[in-house]
Amino acid sequence: MTQSKKKIVILGAGFAGLFALKSIYRHVKNWRAIDILIIDKNNYFVFTPLLHEVATGGIDPSDIVFPIRDLIKNGTEHLEAEVLNIDLLKKSIVTNHGEISYDYLVVALGAGTNFFNVAGARDNSFTLKNIKDAIKLKNHLIHIFDEANNEKNLEHQKDILRIVIIGGGATGVELGAEIAEFLKEINKKYHNIPDEAVEFYLIESGDKLLPIFHPNFAKKALKILEKKGFKVIFGDPCSQITRQGIVCVSSKEIKSRTIIWTSGVLPSTVITTPELYRQKGRIVVEQSLNLKDFPEVFVLGDQAAVVDKKFGLLPTSAQVATDEGNFIGKNISLLISNKPLKSFHYFHKGDLVSIGKWWALAQIGHGSLKFYGPIAWLFWRFNYLFKMPGMTKKIRLFLDWILYFVSRRDTSEI
Repeated sequence: MTQSKKKIVILGAGFAGLFALKSIYRHVKNWRAIDILIIDKNNYFVFTPLLHEVATGGIDPSDIVFPIRDLIKNGTEHLEAEVLNIDLLKKSIVTNHGEISYDYLVVALGAGTNFFNVAGARDNSFTLKNIKDAIKLKNHLIHIFDEANNEKNLEHQKDILRIVIIGGGATGVELGAEIAEFLKEINKKYHNIPDEAVEFYLIESGDKLLPIFHPNFAKKALKILEKKGFKVIFGDPCSQITRQGIVCVSSKEIKSRTIIWTSGVLPSTVITTPELYRQKGRIVVEQSLNLKDFPEVFVLGDQAAVVDKKFGLLPTSAQVATDEGNFIGKNISLLISNKPLKSFHYFHKGDLVSIGKWWALAQIGHGSLKFYGPIAWLFWRFNYLFKMPGMTKKIRLFLDWILYFVSRRDTSEI
C-alpha cells in the first residue's frame, strides 16, 4: 500500500509567503515528493515598496507584478481563492472554492489598512496597499486636472486639486514627495491652472515625520516636503473624513477631494478553530515562528506577533516578512525530520526612504551609518532592483528608471 504524500500549504503570496516557498525549495531536500500548494486571492505577487511610483507615473504597473505561476517550480500548485477560516484541529482550510487539508501550514495573509475607527475614512479615502489602489489613485490624480482646467474660479480649482495625505511614516513621505513632483509635471500641460491652485497637506498625529529615523533625518524630510509645497500639520490627527474633506481633532477643516490614508496596518483576521491568542491583532507565535499547541502551523509577516528585544514586536515590514520567509524552510525541514526547531533571530539591515527625484535618507544597520542625498537615492534604487524577483523584470524596471531620468512621467489614465 503506497503511503500518501505529505502536503505543505502556504496561505498568501506576499513577501512572507513567496520567500517561504523559495526557502522550502532550498531546505526541504525531497520537496518534489511533497505536494505544495500556495493559496492567494490574486494570481500575482506585487513588489509593494514601489507602489508609490506606479501611482505617480514613474514606472509601469506590469514592472512590479509577477504571475505566481511564473515564480513556482514544477510540482507546486497555485489556487486563486479567498481563505475563509482555518480548522487547526482538523488540519483543514476552508476557502471560497472548497475545503483543503494540510500536513504543514504557513499562514502569511498579510495585512490591510487600519483606519483607527475614524468616521468615513474607509469610504472616503484612497489607500496604497495593492496594484489596483495605485492605478486607481493615478487615474484620479490625472482626472482632477481635467476637471479643474474647466473651472475658472481659483478657489474652486484649489478645492478640486488640494491633496491631503494622512500619515507621516515612510509611505506617506515617499508618496507625498512623488505626488508633488507628479502634479507639478502634469500642470505644465494645463494652461488654465496656475501653480498656486495645487495645494498639499500632510497630517501626522505625532510630533515628527519618519519615527523610525534619526531625529535629524526627520527634520530633513520635513524641510524637503515643505520645499515641495507641503503644509505639514503635527499633533492634530484626523477625526472624520467626508466627501468634502477632513475634520481634525481640533475641529480644523480642510476641503479636499483627494485624501490618501497611509497610516497604520491591520493584520488579516482569518478565523481559526480554536481561536488563537493575539497581540495587537497579530497571532502570537513561538520563537521558531510556529504555534505552541500546533507546531505544524507557522505564522509569518504582518500576521505574526514575534517578540524582539529591540522592537518589542517585530515591525510589519517587507524586510521582516522576507527574513521570516527565508528562515522558515529550515524549520519545516527539521519538523519533517522530527528534529528540534531553531529560533528565529531578526537582524535589522536598516531603513531607506526616498523623497522625490535624487533625494533619499539611508540608515544602515542600527543607524550607525547614516547618509542622505543623491547617493542614498541611488542606493535605495539599486537595493530594490536587487530584491526584485526575476531577471526580466529587473531589466524592465531598470529601463523604466532610465526613461524616468530623461523623459516625463506617464500621464495616461488606464
